[in-house]
Amino acid sequence: MPLVTVDGFSEKTGIEFLHADSVTDGNSSIAIDLPNDVNPVGMRDQFHRIHTIRIAFPSSADGRGFSLARQLRNLGYEGRLRAQGPLISDQFRYAMSCGFDEVEIDSAMAARQPESHWNMIDDGDVNDNDAASYRKKLSNPPQRKAVQDDVHHQQVIDVHHYSDTLFRFQITRPDSFRFQAGEFVMIGIEGEEKPIYRAYSICSATWDDHIEFYSIKAPDGELTRRLKWIRPGDTILLKKKPTGSLVSTAMLPGKRLFLHATGTGIAPFLSLIQEPSLYEQYEKIILTHTGRTKVDLQYGQEQISKIRQESLIQEQARDQLIYLGTTTQETSEHKGRITDLIESTALFEKLNISELDAETDRVMVCGSKSFNADMKNLFTSYGFVHGSLRESGTFLWERAFAD
Repeated sequence: MPLVTVDGFSEKTGIEFLHADSVTDGNSSIAIDLPNDVNPVGMRDQFHRIHTIRIAFPSSADGRGFSLARQLRNLGYEGRLRAQGPLISDQFRYAMSCGFDEVEIDSAMAARQPESHWNMIDDGDVNDNDAASYRKKLSNPPQRKAVQDDVHHQQVIDVHHYSDTLFRFQITRPDSFRFQAGEFVMIGIEGEEKPIYRAYSICSATWDDHIEFYSIKAPDGELTRRLKWIRPGDTILLKKKPTGSLVSTAMLPGKRLFLHATGTGIAPFLSLIQEPSLYEQYEKIILTHTGRTKVDLQYGQEQISKIRQESLIQEQARDQLIYLGTTTQETSEHKGRITDLIESTALFEKLNISELDAETDRVMVCGSKSFNADMKNLFTSYGFVHGSLRESGTFLWERAFAD
């Protein structure tokens, strides 16, 4: 199994790692294997004789190893730190910033993502896309002559990568920043000549003390190819005025609310389903999320689980919120395009609910342009009427992300 370091690939050396539970007092220099869920405080007395600590990552979506590495460094550990597991190249620089010296990957991962993938952001474009360059810019944004009055400068407080195409991040929230559940806001980072902004739906509840976003990593995206390298402490530009059409006030009263999302389009709905008033407005809230593979659904499933167990509306969510995740490419418990599942009535059979009723059901849609267009045609054919901030309706889609 190869090791990845800042100098590239190298062969793994023959270090004998001891299990953390088997370490006893002594003077010999040792290396240990450490699970990612341990409390390292009790190990401080042994730091002087541990030359290498290897931290296990069960999956690329499990970020506890990053937090553990930071803890070890903050506690004073100065030996070598190795990450072991199915990390991806996009996580390499973040691993280094958390205190790791190297990443141990298997031969299959090395074949899929060769050495060039680990040492630059975009293969073949070393001048503009060097990861270290982005890290420097994000940590030390240039001073601008004119202060932007409509922008907050906020700090990144948490980042979690789910795959080589998806990640979430949290930033601090200004005391004056207010938004409605379902809205989006312009966020950005400093560019070479001017800031780069894009619209991002807010995932957080309206009362959270932080703001959370869910993002793709578009290889050619002017913002996301840079944004994917952010880490805690970096600066994000946050416009002061949120907006958006996926808000409850743009919807006529009804009995059931259907929320249909693909990909990162689930973001505004995660904010909406944390709104107490929504559970007073509707008897049932049905959220569907479609992705190509199962990992595409992971973020949404994690957030829904938290909402049902830890949030202010956990009882309402357990009783009134119905969720269905579907995949289009990978075999899963529920496979198929949501449009097909609606037209065939399979969706309603799977959820054991009655079919659509345009008189009492309400629908919100957020996803790709093609998905929104398909859903618009579908629900219009069922008699649903598009609504807006000016005139409430029975069907809404987010116009900001679609033609």
